[in-house]
Amino acid sequence: MPPSTSLFVRATCVAALAAAVAPSQSPPPGFVYQTLSVGSLDSVTAMAFLPDGRLLLAERETGKIRVFADGALQATPWATVAVDGGGSYAEQGLLGIAVDPGFLTSGYVYVYYTDPSGSENRIARLRDVGGVGTSFTVLTPSGAIPAIQYHNGGAMTFGVDGTLFVATGESLFGPHAQDLNDWRGKVLRFEVPDLTIPASNPFPNSPVWSYGHRNHFGLAVHPMTGDLYQTENGGGLMDELNRIVPGGNYGWPMVEGFEPTPDPALVDPIACYGPPIAPTGMCFYSGSLYPDVLRNVWFLTDYNQGAVRAVALDATGVGVGAQLVFDDHPGAGFAVTMGPDGNLWFLANDNYGYGADELGRYVFQPGPWPGLNVMSVSNKTLGGSVTVGIHGSAGGIGVGWLSLAVAPGPVPTPFGDLFVPLDVVLSAVWMGNDDRGYLAWPVPSDRTLLGTTIHAQGLHLDAAGQLLLTNATDFVVRG
Repeated sequence: MPPSTSLFVRATCVAALAAAVAPSQSPPPGFVYQTLSVGSLDSVTAMAFLPDGRLLLAERETGKIRVFADGALQATPWATVAVDGGGSYAEQGLLGIAVDPGFLTSGYVYVYYTDPSGSENRIARLRDVGGVGTSFTVLTPSGAIPAIQYHNGGAMTFGVDGTLFVATGESLFGPHAQDLNDWRGKVLRFEVPDLTIPASNPFPNSPVWSYGHRNHFGLAVHPMTGDLYQTENGGGLMDELNRIVPGGNYGWPMVEGFEPTPDPALVDPIACYGPPIAPTGMCFYSGSLYPDVLRNVWFLTDYNQGAVRAVALDATGVGVGAQLVFDDHPGAGFAVTMGPDGNLWFLANDNYGYGADELGRYVFQPGPWPGLNVMSVSNKTLGGSVTVGIHGSAGGIGVGWLSLAVAPGPVPTPFGDLFVPLDVVLSAVWMGNDDRGYLAWPVPSDRTLLGTTIHAQGLHLDAAGQLLLTNATDFVVRG
């Protein structure tokens, strides 16, 4: 991250946001920030949940994949990838991680990293066996993604169709971003498990999905539309929020931010920020434990100000309806993701450098108690899985159930209001030290389920023998 990049630029420039930034208490009323681990992590730049509730954390400099489970950071890494970490402010090393939508059967996890020579970025696959990452396999051709110390990219996410998206930087040389024969400065799209090129990609026999990118740190899929969105660091004038379309040219190095004169061959950003904020990680909130107004809102972190920002898209999905600073956490922000417990999880470092030493989450109080949340941690539901997370009390037991139906109104019971019939009853799950339990449920690859809304509710038995119903929620089968 040399001083010329936007992660350090705070230069004054004339710019307007796509929507006004509203003032906010930080975090907003009712939200509590919980510090889960601080000081024991080393330069974490990416994280991904497994369907069973374990969180994998990628340490950029060490190449270790750490595990946070049952309320604690585990001492033994899930795996260690041999990398060239490059130093405290380098943008190389272990940079991205993504969990296969079919993890419950395949056990696969994918990583993006700079190999020990420092000259090449690679995508590799590992397999979870007995809670440990094994069978490390490099998937990219030799030399396909050259590396230098900066602008390597690394963000990874799965689409609702199960294809893998990977963001690559342009290696500090703008023309790479416009060269369709070069994998740098692109969003790439592959089929897994072997990184074959989908026939539906916009350029024949090419993994390139979009191009004209400078240096991007965040990718996420909208939970309702399935569209891909991205955060991109500009060259010192404007940072961008983008909706990624197949075959789209996002203009670097010819243009930064909004085009002075619109060119139909280029795709304009949804919003841009000047002076630069250096946007990093991002996600969409699709959970059921926050106020409804935040459902499907885009959350992103920024490096320059340490803020967590909330962006509500307009009805078109290509404009901003409103945005605010959700939290102005001190230091640098690196990533934010929604967990299967229905909360936002956050990576930060008060001492800057490139990579987090702190893991935390935002919990809304009062939320539903006990609370139930359902999500697909890798976006694809059909033929993948959903994770049912129950927030109860340590030592308690939770049982969830699913149904295609929902009651038109509350059905009073001695344990609370029942909304969801007990059509499919899931296994019981124990509430651990973190007051949370998780159950991963495989979803059949039955296309008649596509687009179906599944309703869920649960029951919690605490250690004292008290029974309470959880909130009711729903999710849509996508794939």
